[in-house]
Amino acid sequence: MSYKQTEEYLTVIEITKILRLSALTIYKYIKEGKLLAIEFGGHYRVSRTSLQSFIDAHKVFIRKETL
Repeated sequence: MSYKQTEEYLTVIEITKILRLSALTIYKYIKEGKLLAIEFGGHYRVSRTSLQSFIDAHKVFIRKETL
């Protein structure tokens, strides 16, 4: 049986550097199911795809007021 990994996975520390948030905040998002992660031996990994989905879900759109 062969397995080909095509997805890159990030650690919580790597995500804190990307998002500039604390590790506790990232763990909170994972525990709440807001950021999808996988767990290996007590350590979480988040795919780049899941991180991008999380970022996209938090985009803020500001409407321009017409004068």
